[in-house]
Amino acid sequence: MNTRGIDVRQLQAFVVIAEELNFVRSSQRLFISQPALSQTIRQFESTLGVQLFDRTTRSVALTEAGQELLKDAREILERVSNLAEHARDHARGIRGTLKVGFLIGAGVDLMPQILRAFGQRYPDVNVIVKEFDFSAPEAGIINGMEVSVLRPPVGVEGLVCETLIEEACVACLPASHRLASAESVSIYDLLDDPIVAAPGSGVWRNYWTGDEYRGGRAAPVVHEAATVESELQTVASGRGISITAYSTAQFYARPGVAFPVIRDMPPCTVAVAVSREPTVAAANFVRIAIEVAAKLRSRSSRAT
Repeated sequence: MNTRGIDVRQLQAFVVIAEELNFVRSSQRLFISQPALSQTIRQFESTLGVQLFDRTTRSVALTEAGQELLKDAREILERVSNLAEHARDHARGIRGTLKVGFLIGAGVDLMPQILRAFGQRYPDVNVIVKEFDFSAPEAGIINGMEVSVLRPPVGVEGLVCETLIEEACVACLPASHRLASAESVSIYDLLDDPIVAAPGSGVWRNYWTGDEYRGGRAAPVVHEAATVESELQTVASGRGISITAYSTAQFYARPGVAFPVIRDMPPCTVAVAVSREPTVAAANFVRIAIEVAAKLRSRSSRAT
């Protein structure tokens, strides 16, 4: 028996004839001519080396070998159908795996809602979420993540970033600071203070140390913090100040730290980032993230 020549078309023909036990009806059901169907079955039997049907001018019946093969043939065709369906699902981004990175502290209230909405829309996509600290502000988008939620600027070429939310920049000050009781401050009031910075170097670190306003002078960095907790602990201890987002004040506030708004610094943003040629699942995630953020903004505006 040589099974190399077996194809799906032969299995389909065999199953249909086994169900109809009539070549005329079977050919009509398969939309092929009766001679072509007969030839297909003869080739199938020749390949298997067994007779599958007892045929006379008046009747068609399964042989014992044909009866045994029928169950297996149906199972194989079902698996082939499932395989094709799964392949189409992967191509449409509704099945498979999606790797999502997010920067610690970015979209704290937004990220769970995005993940929940995506899971409801695409329940067969396995979402793998990885958190990145301030030492990797690009949140893995250059290192294996298909989509990332982050805070621009990250200084990475070839990204498409869609803004989800805008929020004020605030100063994170120890309670003993001279400006701790102020509702708002100027960025220029903070430039001489020792400052807590993200690890490493680059545009993201420079943004949050206010280098744009320093006229070429280096920021007086007193400590490097990779997490929000480390940043706030350092500030609360009185070692320095930091510049952060308004949501940090909302979700990480604690005694000993004040968060006046920086009135002359433009709003910072949270964005969802993908490559210029994202996977279908990543593009779906971006679309849902934008939808969720828009709803959140709408609710916030109604509340105010």
